[in-house]
Amino acid sequence: MSAHPDPRPIGMFDSGEGGLTVLKRARDLYPGEHYLYAADSGHFPYGSRSLSQVREFFLSFLDFFLTHNVKAIVIACNTATAAALETAQQKSPVPVIGVIQPGVVDAIHASQSGIIGILSTEATYQAGVYPSALKALNPQVKIVAYPCPILVTMVESGQTDGPLVEDRVRQCTHALLSHNADTVILGCTHFPHMEHIFTKVMNDQAVIIDPGLSTARLLPSILGPLNTTGEGSMTFYTTGDPKVALHIARILWPDLVEEPRQLIWDRTSLKTPT
Repeated sequence: MSAHPDPRPIGMFDSGEGGLTVLKRARDLYPGEHYLYAADSGHFPYGSRSLSQVREFFLSFLDFFLTHNVKAIVIACNTATAAALETAQQKSPVPVIGVIQPGVVDAIHASQSGIIGILSTEATYQAGVYPSALKALNPQVKIVAYPCPILVTMVESGQTDGPLVEDRVRQCTHALLSHNADTVILGCTHFPHMEHIFTKVMNDQAVIIDPGLSTARLLPSILGPLNTTGEGSMTFYTTGDPKVALHIARILWPDLVEEPRQLIWDRTSLKTPT
């Protein structure tokens, strides 16, 4: 393994702007790295789609990332991780990393009671990937899972604060806390944009696990040394409207200066406008 960081970019994918939470965690830890973020906003939301359809969408992005010479791809989307991780890992010559397993490991370590709550999209909930991963590590763990797609929609419209958000978060977390969960996994990369609301509402009743942070911390163990100093580049693509994507992205991440570039679906592949 080289002592010098690989100069190629790290690819990051999400169904929209929510996965910027994972990118921000990674940039905070490894600011000298280069990043390529791609959002399939044109097909948002993924949470209500079939896993086979999500898998098909992501595999086109896999090809897109590989043509841009990335050294790894982080699926910064729980639904796409559930749908496509295994297939992508078989097809890809570079590491493909999902956000589910790192979050599960941290949740197992954090829980004192062995009762772990999971908030997610409907598709991630139906796929049962978090319970499966938790049980594989600790068969004794008790799991309380609850889908909360309304929070995803709120984040994608730039709503991350205020009484209505707080009310929705309270409804979602009550389903977990009423079953005495002492650890809650934010099983959708959109949710950490509201982490301050989760912290306020839960009031130390449970440890909050952000799988995006868990994943970012894990990267050097997979990729080797990463640049923790300097300032790397970031390129941002979207299959949606770049102006809308930029507006939402800057609400979620006010310091973000990169403007999204357009990606266009050409049947089953992706291309940039000529």
